Amino acid sequence: MNRLIQSKATAWGAFLLIVIMLVLTFSLRSVWWAFFDVFFLFMMVFCHLVAIYLKRYSPLASGKLDAAAFVFGILGILSLIGEYIAWQVVFG
Repeated sequence: MNRLIQSKATAWGAFLLIVIMLVLTFSLRSVWWAFFDVFFLFMMVFCHLVAIYLKRYSPLASGKLDAAAFVFGILGILSLIGEYIAWQVVFG
């Protein structure tokens, strides 16, 4: 499992998946706060992708970027939940 997470191909696939999700759902997001989840998930994948490429040169920087990716992932999940609750309150 760890080799799959540290794979460059998997990281690039996740990056492309987030970009495709952003493009496909752009017209569905009518308010500015609806982009929080995509932003946090994009930053998670981007930080992890850069961490994979930096691992050979600076393991310390790679670890810090992976920690930042973890924080962005948690914030992305929380923003998905918050966005769902906000849509239920606004559009009931």
